[in-house]
Amino acid sequence: MPGEPGRDRGWYLVLGLILVLGLGLRLWGIDFGLPNLYCRPDENTLVHKAGGMGKGDLNPHFFNYPSLHFYVLAALYGLYFCAGYLGGTFAGLADFERQCLVDPSAVYLLGRLLGAGLGTASILLLYLIGQRAGGRRLGLVAGALLSVNFLHTRDSHFLTVDIPASFHLLVAYLLYFKYLQGGRWGELAWGAVFLGLAASTKYNLGIFVAAQALAVVLGPAGAARWRQLAGSLALTGLAFVAGTPFALLDWTSFWRDLSFERAHFAAGHAGLDLGWGWVRHLEFTLPLGLGWPLLLAGLGGCVWLGWRRRPADLVLLGGILAYYAVAGSGKVVFPRYMLPLVPLLCLSAAMGFEEVARRWRGLWVVLVLAALLPGFLFSWQHSQLLTRRDTRLLAAEWIEAQVPDRACIAMTGSEYGHPQVRRTRIWMQERLEDLRQAGQSVWYQERLLQMPGFPPTPAYYVVSLRPSAPMSLRSVWNHGSVDSLLSRGVGWVITLEHPLLYSQVDAELARQLESQAVLMARFDPFLVGEHPAPMYDPADAYYVPLAGFAALERPGPLIKIYRLGAGP
Repeated sequence: MPGEPGRDRGWYLVLGLILVLGLGLRLWGIDFGLPNLYCRPDENTLVHKAGGMGKGDLNPHFFNYPSLHFYVLAALYGLYFCAGYLGGTFAGLADFERQCLVDPSAVYLLGRLLGAGLGTASILLLYLIGQRAGGRRLGLVAGALLSVNFLHTRDSHFLTVDIPASFHLLVAYLLYFKYLQGGRWGELAWGAVFLGLAASTKYNLGIFVAAQALAVVLGPAGAARWRQLAGSLALTGLAFVAGTPFALLDWTSFWRDLSFERAHFAAGHAGLDLGWGWVRHLEFTLPLGLGWPLLLAGLGGCVWLGWRRRPADLVLLGGILAYYAVAGSGKVVFPRYMLPLVPLLCLSAAMGFEEVARRWRGLWVVLVLAALLPGFLFSWQHSQLLTRRDTRLLAAEWIEAQVPDRACIAMTGSEYGHPQVRRTRIWMQERLEDLRQAGQSVWYQERLLQMPGFPPTPAYYVVSLRPSAPMSLRSVWNHGSVDSLLSRGVGWVITLEHPLLYSQVDAELARQLESQAVLMARFDPFLVGEHPAPMYDPADAYYVPLAGFAALERPGPLIKIYRLGAGP
């Protein structure tokens, strides 16, 4: 039944303010790091796979991720081209490809905007789920908690699969809750489809078939219960295959990459052993990603749901427990692995708060504000930091202004910490040959080399200095001495220093540089003075912390630029 018009307008006004706040926090600083393409790991993988599909090859030849979001991005970039072509921005496909190769910032930004949009739409979905579970007030509280949640706002800035997958999951949950109340097969069927799409965006979302099964078993299906369970599971599988069709059509590659991910998940990332996920997420990810007040409220809400045991309660609680049990069973413990639980814990917290409101209205207000405040502060500080120019951008500008064209530059650490500068034609030809020899895709290098006038000046032969190389690449060298670098034509050395393992410098090389080279420039992200140490995810090459923002002036590693010898 509709409510009073004036009261309805008040509810909608509050919902609108919550959505505007959530969208603002997700859009603020969304162009961070560009045109450096390595400021957020995994973004370049999605762009390159979507680009490959845009050239006509629908097989990603890569199944470490499922494929649905590759296709979504390819379609988005196709629409971008059509709009640009009709508006006169692009003269044709060749012009579009050239602009994307020279500076793909626009396509990266489009993918990030899609993530921010889906993250904001998730707030609306959570409101609708909460409204169905307990009324408008519950829905508004759940939506407000998600709108300012730090982990959700942080990852809504990224061109990655986590926020889109969580969006599909929330659509599925909304349909499950509708099914529990109405018993209509169509709602269960569409919920099953969206769960399949969630799993086809990120594999681990398939764990929520446990929630789907509970919805059928606890729902009003009656004698048709087992037919509906079988049918819904079949629809989930079909939706997964529809989004990742080459899981069947290229089964060998699919099984190879999926097996690698299973082994990787069990062993830990980059040689780090941060402990089992059950412990790590509970003591690190969730307190930092939600804030202690919201985490405790979410867990308290789960206890209340288990005590009350309504069908919707158990479907929500069953999904949370099943996902945490599986996601915590490995030693790859990226905070983003907890993103599917964030909106569900916001909902469980709101359901617990609703019970408190029935008994102690004043306490309800205090608890809701306490749960909102840490997320808002962390989200604000994170987005504010993203708006400041990264040390990698500042260093790249200095190099292009001060280092002669075609100079040979050696950089320590991973490419995620490197200042991004243009490579010489010789460097690109060598990289193409090395990748082809290793059986890797080379379409990107081929297209660049075919462009007239490639590369624009200045361009550099860049050597990466690492303890070991993942494959045989001529521009990746083992750490050497200053004398050995000079003998091989290196005129400049760039060192990276940071708590993250992706930006470390060999101690002996650092000592030699201090005594035998000239320090020409230094770009330091850390502020001088007494500040709590920033807390990073040690496995993630993302140079913005999860806490301790006050210690930083800007993102990025500490970068030092040295000149060797007396020459250029």
